[in-house]
Amino acid sequence: MKTMKKAIVLLLMLAMALSLAACGSQSAAPAAEPQSPGEAAPADENPAPVEEEKILVVYSPATDAQVNAVVPLFEERYGIKVEVITGGTGELLARIDAEGDAPYCDVVFGGGESSYAEYRHVFQDYVSSEDANLIESCRNTLGYCTNYNLDCAILMYNNDLIGDLEINGYMDLLQPELKGRISSADPTASSSAMMHIETILTDFGGLTLENEEGWDIVSQLIYNLDGKLASGSSAAWKAVADGEMTVVLTYEEAGISLARDGANVTIVYPEEGTVLTPSTIGLVNNCKHPENGKLFIDFVLSQEIQNIFCNELDVRPVRDDVNYPDYFRPASNIKTVPLDQQYVNEHKAEIVDKFTEVYQSTF
Repeated sequence: MKTMKKAIVLLLMLAMALSLAACGSQSAAPAAEPQSPGEAAPADENPAPVEEEKILVVYSPATDAQVNAVVPLFEERYGIKVEVITGGTGELLARIDAEGDAPYCDVVFGGGESSYAEYRHVFQDYVSSEDANLIESCRNTLGYCTNYNLDCAILMYNNDLIGDLEINGYMDLLQPELKGRISSADPTASSSAMMHIETILTDFGGLTLENEEGWDIVSQLIYNLDGKLASGSSAAWKAVADGEMTVVLTYEEAGISLARDGANVTIVYPEEGTVLTPSTIGLVNNCKHPENGKLFIDFVLSQEIQNIFCNELDVRPVRDDVNYPDYFRPASNIKTVPLDQQYVNEHKAEIVDKFTEVYQSTF
């Protein structure tokens, strides 16, 4: 009887032990799950969605030609779907600013350095792996933006009308024989025409409102314009291409396009010096796809895309190891002068007013 009781006790103890082991096993299972909705699960149990890894959002004030040349190639090359939202530089940067710590955009493609500087806080620093391949003056020294193409102020004359006159720089435009034969847009309405006024001031005494030497040359130029100002930048260079005027103050892209199309014109980079005005690209702070954004910036600066800019879009590249067409002079062979962009930004309205005053007092 005692033996049977002992056996029953042993069986009960074994049953209790098995029950406790089962309970312990059940309570341990949930420990592998996240403790709260915000706690991340192990990477192998919750991999990042593939669609998030293959997305890039670009805000762009660049031309349609530039966007269409770059984006489809990038998508094809890397299998990354790019959403492009276009608009003015200020408008797009203000939108990113309003989006705060959760920006919709990853990269801003286009616009000028001065605009980026105003919204410095919406960008993160990124120096591209292609940076060392850029022209030295175009390399990233600011961190938050990189130059990706350039434009500059040029002179252009009609070969059939120039005769024995020589045009090498701004001082040659003051020759009496050219009075009434010079074409220019109105600098108060045309950014390319105002770029020439800013360049002249920079070349002769400095970009200030008080520069008497520079403004005197502007006055002499106005006198030789004989009061004639074209309705816009395209009307100004078209007058020379069509043989109505002898020489024009214009911008490089227009001159390159005309030369490429076979117009009988000659492009002149002012011997006193011209300014190279860059377009920039930058990576947005706190963006969702930073690695894709860096890849896009590298792609825009690559030799392949810079060749497309140069040979197909008539846009000056920021690297010299491209196949320049015969009609496109490498930037390293052009005399350039630095433009005080900050001064322009701070005194733009006053410069316009000063030009108007000088123009009116010339006649």
